[in-house]
Amino acid sequence: MRLPETFFTERQRHLLSWGDRPVLGEVGEDGTLHIGDQDAVSGKSGAGVVSMALDGDAILYAESREVFTSVTLDGGPRLAVVETGLDGTQEHWQAALPATANGPWTIHDVLEGRDESGASVLVLTVQDARGATEFHQVSAGGPVTVHTPRAGGQLVHWDLRYDTAVVRQDQGPREPVLHLERPVTGTTPVSVPGHWRDGWDGRGLIVQDAEDGPRLVAWDLGSSSLRPVTGTRGHVDDARILRDGTGRLLVITTIDGADVLHLWSDETGEAEPLPLAPAGRLRFRVAGPRGIGLYSAGTLAGSAWLWLDEAGALHRSRGDIPAHDGGAGLRHVTYGRTPVLEYLPEEPPVALVISLHGGPESVERDELRWDGLYRDLLKARIAVMGLNYSGSLGYGTDHTRRAWKNWTRAFEEDLRACIATARTWGLDDSDIALLGGSFGGGLALLGCGLHGGLSGAVCSAPLIDIRAHAQRAADADTSYEDWFGERFELGASTSPAQRVFDPVHLSAAPPGPRAVLIHGDQDEVTEWRDSRDAVDLAVRHGLDWKLLTEPGLGHVPGDVDEVILRYGHVKSALSEVLGHPLP
Repeated sequence: MRLPETFFTERQRHLLSWGDRPVLGEVGEDGTLHIGDQDAVSGKSGAGVVSMALDGDAILYAESREVFTSVTLDGGPRLAVVETGLDGTQEHWQAALPATANGPWTIHDVLEGRDESGASVLVLTVQDARGATEFHQVSAGGPVTVHTPRAGGQLVHWDLRYDTAVVRQDQGPREPVLHLERPVTGTTPVSVPGHWRDGWDGRGLIVQDAEDGPRLVAWDLGSSSLRPVTGTRGHVDDARILRDGTGRLLVITTIDGADVLHLWSDETGEAEPLPLAPAGRLRFRVAGPRGIGLYSAGTLAGSAWLWLDEAGALHRSRGDIPAHDGGAGLRHVTYGRTPVLEYLPEEPPVALVISLHGGPESVERDELRWDGLYRDLLKARIAVMGLNYSGSLGYGTDHTRRAWKNWTRAFEEDLRACIATARTWGLDDSDIALLGGSFGGGLALLGCGLHGGLSGAVCSAPLIDIRAHAQRAADADTSYEDWFGERFELGASTSPAQRVFDPVHLSAAPPGPRAVLIHGDQDEVTEWRDSRDAVDLAVRHGLDWKLLTEPGLGHVPGDVDEVILRYGHVKSALSEVLGHPLP
């Protein structure tokens, strides 16, 4: 199995629990969920695997009880529930929802919650035929508790011990609003801005946007009070509450492009980084009374499953992606004001790829970017610079806002810094290619216009027409109008050069650099037609541009076949642009 296929398959798996090794779940092509230890699910041994059909109107993995729950309405108020344990044991029960005068209920979501006694319950989000929404708490043999939310949005937490229902209301590009409603007493809800991360035993964890970067905040769901969680370094990414009653938190932050895992103590107010070798990207997968599980993946480190047990011990099991077998190196460096993840091959590089993430308000981390493409480049003695260009997150507000309405000059500064470093390695400008996805694809084309001596650019699903893109977003949600207006020149009187990301401006680049645009014709984020029009303009101007259309593909590959297809297109395009064969 090739690396892109292995990585896609592994990251689709669900970490459910931990015995001697990870207990994983994988959905097969027929929609059946297969549960077993790591070797069994990976097909490496003949160990037993439990299989269950994912039938029902909604499916939930109840982390606190380690059971899968399927809920189904029979067309009326009768609810059928099937609970399947990790060993395959099943329990069936039913509940009768309150009747509705406006047609049958439709289940939109199901959540694990707690009733007033602290017992685990299911909370359904249901709608009638007129769109009226209610939350229905159900349990085996228990009464149905109904709450009509005052705020629109998604229920993310329910615990009647603390008279708590938290509803998240999305605000388009802006920070969501969290509404703390009181289902028992019916008192006036309290609303705070923030991104919901976790809730347990009367406490919520949210991440709030702040001038100096994301801020982790503990929310007392009983008193509604907020308390910042201090003592962690880096750009806060995610956090979970340990289910051991100590109040400790497990926090992921990003420092210099690398994810770091911190164990934060409520007693001391301090965070201790956990002893992990460079792990790459860290993502939470499960949090229950027995522990918290994560998945990690890095270009050089490979993949691993991690588990912090109830005693605070950290366990690690190697994933299906081994460590890189070459002598390549990785370090975080800053060229002037330009932060870069620098991947260098074992031997002196013969070429360079400058990689540009999408967003723009994202961050280049050490992860298996481009489905592991960096490994093939390193084997071919091609260095990679993962550029956190001006406009990226993770390096403070000034770095993010430096590019606003100043994209050309800001990116030129970053690009010049990278090129100057490459020259010290003995590379010519013609040995350098730009690789970008989504917004990064538009930047890659901009770079060809700024430096005509580069070999060229490979752009996957590029964002080329920022004004049209912003208009489509604003048509769906008017709040996008102000968001884009803060960052880009979009006025009716602006020129293509002022808009920067405009087909007319980008296709007016000097001759020399090649450009290969790779775009799925069913892209739901960026517009394939914009790529087609830009290439047509460029060809009329005598530029060496071409469009590779991927029939049926969206913005991101949706299955293994699409992953392999796009990986092959990007890899062959880079080989063509650089003039170097890739393994």
